[in-house]
Amino acid sequence: MIQVVDMGYQFVNVGGFEADRPEGSGDYLFLYLRCPTEVCLEGEYQWIPAETYIIFEKGAPQIYRKWDAHFINDWIHFDFDRYDGYFERLDIPLNTPLTLQNNAEIMEMTSSLLIEYFSSGTDHEMVMAERADALFRKFAELYHFSNNYSTKMNNYRAAFTDLRHKIRNRQYCPNNLGETARQMNLSVSYFQHLYKDFFGNSIQKDIIHARIEQAAHFLKNTDRSISDIARLCGYDNVEYFSRSFKKYKGLSPRNYRKEKA
Repeated sequence: MIQVVDMGYQFVNVGGFEADRPEGSGDYLFLYLRCPTEVCLEGEYQWIPAETYIIFEKGAPQIYRKWDAHFINDWIHFDFDRYDGYFERLDIPLNTPLTLQNNAEIMEMTSSLLIEYFSSGTDHEMVMAERADALFRKFAELYHFSNNYSTKMNNYRAAFTDLRHKIRNRQYCPNNLGETARQMNLSVSYFQHLYKDFFGNSIQKDIIHARIEQAAHFLKNTDRSISDIARLCGYDNVEYFSRSFKKYKGLSPRNYRKEKA
């Protein structure tokens, strides 16, 4: 299990910073450089550009500095109950500058991890471990995607990621996939293919999931009628809405409201 020891997000070191840990910090370090930084790699300082990641393995030197301006970075110190080749299985190079074509998903997951870091609860450590594991697995996915696909494909991924975020948060619900595909200069079939290739799920399923989650929120937190909720969530037919809701939640809307009341 991964144990998060300490972390910071968009952390600003006013006036500069120097890390001089020849034998490491006693744990692993996931470092995101938000500004150009001098990093000592294989005994020599190198200028590493902004938006670069480095995962330092346990015991590896952590030597980097920036004195010409504020030093801004994200960092996660972490360890394992028992290391069993975790990063080798993910095929992520350690102690090596790494870049992604799009950092949005990693930024969101790091922010979520930080919120949990400052929380508490009986399952806090397990939640932290699961979120850290998800972050590193997503990082591996994006890293290999960046290496294996063209810049154009990576740009598509950024646009699709933004679209999926808006769908899941009910900020946008495309009723016409043709129009959405045309906005990206794609055919509908290729648009659907890319969406499923990126996320392992069809856009139609994501739209349904978002609608059902919104309906569940209304059922738990409002006194609106079921027919009204169905309409607000994009369903013209109440019976079809009820069947879809039961398929995803295991209960009819009426029984779900009773159970969650």
